[in-house]
Order: sequence, then structure tokens, then C-alpha cells
Amino acid sequence: MSLDLIVVTPQGESFAEAVEQVVLPGAEGDFGVLENHEKFLTALKPGPVEIRLLDGTTEWAAISDGFAQVTANQVVVLVDECFKAHEIDIEHAQHTHAEAERELAELMNELNSEETRAEVESTMVRASVMIETHSRHHG
Repeated sequence: MSLDLIVVTPQGESFAEAVEQVVLPGAEGDFGVLENHEKFLTALKPGPVEIRLLDGTTEWAAISDGFAQVTANQVVVLVDECFKAHEIDIEHAQHTHAEAERELAELMNELNSEETRAEVESTMVRASVMIETHSRHHG
């Protein structure tokens, strides 16, 4: 049993392989997809992706928000960013997260625009996802 998983970013295909199962961070909660799944389209939130390969191993990736199109034998994920766990620079992600956290704390004390606050929160979420994905991959 297998289905094709294709993850596409603006830079091109980030992942394209037959897999046993994929678990994605849906906007309404995580969901798993196996072969012969019902067809649907859904929004994704930033989060870790669990990819169960045909050889029984599990690979992890961190994605930004986007969309997933599921058909019986294929899952196409469209996101701005996708980082496989082994590609994540954990020190950089932790530094980015800490900086965003400090900046957000400063913004909370100032009268800044909602847009600026949303940008900083988004940066913090992306860094958190990378840290979580890295820790899941490395146990």
C-alpha cells in the first residue's frame, strides 16, 4: 500500500516520494492520510509533518501554512516553506524564536500595528515548528 506525497514550495518540489502514510497539521487539527483516502482540499497551519516511508521508517518535516489536496492515491501539499528535520539548524531556530519572543514582549508594551505584531508572531510560530520537528526527529 502506498500513496504519492508531493510537497511543493515556491522554490520547487521539496519532497516527492511514495509513502505509507502522512500526518499533516490541518487548520482544524492534525489528520492522517493513507492510500484510498476520500478526496478533499484543506488548509494547513504551520507544524510538523510525520511521513511514514514504505521501508517502515519515519521522516519529519516542518511546514508553514498552506493547503493540502488529497486524492485516493496522492497528497499534494502547497506551502511557502518546508524543511526536513535533518536540514533544520536547531541553534538558528532557537535563536530566531528567542528574538521573536523578545520582540513580541516589547510590542506588547508599545502601541504598534497589528500587522507588525502578526509578523512577529508568525516568525515565532515558524521557529517553534522547526524546534518541535527537530526534537521529534532526534528523539
